[in-house]
Amino acid sequence: MSKRGIEPLAPGLQKVAPSWWQDTRVRTLLQFLFLIGMGAVAALGKAVHPPMGIPGSSGILWLTPMVLGYVLIPKRGAGVLMGATMALWGVPMGIHNDLVYNLGLYGATGLALDITAALPRVNIRNLFGALFCGVFAHMVKFGFIVDAALTSGVTRNFLILGLAKSALLHVAFGAGAGLVGWLIYKVWQNRRRNSQGQAGKSA
Repeated sequence: MSKRGIEPLAPGLQKVAPSWWQDTRVRTLLQFLFLIGMGAVAALGKAVHPPMGIPGSSGILWLTPMVLGYVLIPKRGAGVLMGATMALWGVPMGIHNDLVYNLGLYGATGLALDITAALPRVNIRNLFGALFCGVFAHMVKFGFIVDAALTSGVTRNFLILGLAKSALLHVAFGAGAGLVGWLIYKVWQNRRRNSQGQAGKSA
């Protein structure tokens, strides 16, 4: 259960689910594996994103799966789990080369997603909630990179373009990731409702 009492994955699913889905341990394991899978998808999205020289642009491909994963499985720690999974997969996929750096970067992003989604007036399953979570998580990632760059003396694209412009780009792409994740969820939700409605009519 989430903090709002929302059924994980799909409200009302228990009515049509097979008997094995009624087992809490099985359901928890499947949700755990699903979140790990979304972390792997996020890593893949980051790996295939072409170098465009636009700070934060890859967020559409890697942050969207994390937002969507949390929308579908609104459990505490889901963001950190996806972020850690992304960091682990990021090493063989060539997303940076330092596992510790990956864990810090994407783990912090996932933690920011967990914290933001847990705020009393934030519902990540609503449009504005998804936008807010996406922006906040992406800005935490931006802050992590800025701090790492300033302390290491490494010049990055966002420093060349300017911090203000880069911050705005991260806000925009973070909002975009939240929007895309929410839209995918709404499409899935509408299709599920339609299928349940048709099943009810035929019964």
